[in-house]
Amino acid sequence: MGSRWDARFANTRRVNAALQPGPVLRASFPPRSGNDVRVLIDGEEAFGRIYRLIDEARRSVWITVAFVHLDTALPGRGETFLAAITRAAARGVDVRLLFWWSEYAGIGSCRGDPHEIELLQAHGCSAKMRWDAVPHGCHHQKSYVIDGEVAFVGGINVMAEALSSEAHRGDGFHDLFAEIRGPAVADVACNFVERWNQASVTREQGLAFPDLEIADDLAPVAAVPASGTSTVQIVRTLRKEIYRGGVGWHDSHRFDLADGEDSVRRAVLAAIAAACRSIYVENQFLMDPETITALGLAALRGVEVIAVLPFDPDPNLLLYPAAKLHETRSALASLAEAASVGLFGLVREHEPRCAIYVHAKLVIVDDRVLQIGSANLWPPSYHRDSELNLVVWDPEVAADTRARLWQEHLLGARATSLADWRRLAAHSTAARSNGGNPASRLVAIDPRCYYAFPENTVAPWQAYRDG
Repeated sequence: MGSRWDARFANTRRVNAALQPGPVLRASFPPRSGNDVRVLIDGEEAFGRIYRLIDEARRSVWITVAFVHLDTALPGRGETFLAAITRAAARGVDVRLLFWWSEYAGIGSCRGDPHEIELLQAHGCSAKMRWDAVPHGCHHQKSYVIDGEVAFVGGINVMAEALSSEAHRGDGFHDLFAEIRGPAVADVACNFVERWNQASVTREQGLAFPDLEIADDLAPVAAVPASGTSTVQIVRTLRKEIYRGGVGWHDSHRFDLADGEDSVRRAVLAAIAAACRSIYVENQFLMDPETITALGLAALRGVEVIAVLPFDPDPNLLLYPAAKLHETRSALASLAEAASVGLFGLVREHEPRCAIYVHAKLVIVDDRVLQIGSANLWPPSYHRDSELNLVVWDPEVAADTRARLWQEHLLGARATSLADWRRLAAHSTAARSNGGNPASRLVAIDPRCYYAFPENTVAPWQAYRDG
């Protein structure tokens, strides 16, 4: 390593010493100081911001997507996702999209099938595209890098149900994205470059749009100057044997990506273990037994745990291995014994039978540290699927994000503790049953019964697997 690296690492070491919990060491990227982080709540706010900046892009727009419909109408814009990227590329912006190629046609990934290529050609789209696959898994990352200066990382897919407002009057999901400016932007860009240059279906089958010569490889990214006061570490899940190359931000813990990366899992468990007062979770799945046990141990230390989950779990979980689902149910049953743990779902305030589907992926610890991204709290997001999260050490960002989320879910009602959440959930349930006005969107979830589906429940994706 040269003197430039030594100087950068010396600064990282100083940043390191002040962080609690400490950063993940076996990770591709270090914690970087000097970032500005803004959390965007729900699809309407997030996509309004993202696509406004895409309109202003001068040089490049790099997009990593998982589930996407090209004809998705973007909120408040009067145009589709495909139209937006086509317009940007027509201005001469280097627009690149990295798609997940799913083994199962029809579940929502854009696979570059003939009808999709024809649609791109019919729109005169000149954006560059590559395709990436993971055996029996999902490239689940969602990110945008615009002009190499601003990045977005989160969980919102490009599909109609993902694009809701905070009012949640339609069928849209509750979800989150984070906007980043500063040195960590280069790490989000680096993740895109690594995956783009090694995209498996493109590399093995030559699938690219409009062709491989135009959708060419990318060079290493440049550093980004400081822009704020937040310290950020970009963490990932990458399955073994998907990518290759030496990574790691210091000689003492460098590794080959061929061995995979599990820095998302390490970051989540470290945050839970470090909690002293409170843990606030929003996630589509709470299914990893190790994580559930860690939450229970935190509760035994006196930490209050509040988790917001889908009130109606995804029926496709019936395709999850039965033995693993049993482990999850057992871990949740043990968690139910902890007095300082509460699980809650969300429903529309005036339509109690209409649940608001929670698709967010968020952990906030002690109002000091925030994690947000694409990763669910279940084993596939820790070991199999590709994921991208950011860890933010900034009490102001963490506390403000939690307060804004509570404002949305509690309809402005005041709450400072788990006891308040339980009281509001009970009041709202009673009010709805009596035809009154609920005090919040909260519905309590019994951990002992969660993920227990009625006998006649059918997994919608079963047909695709059978086909």
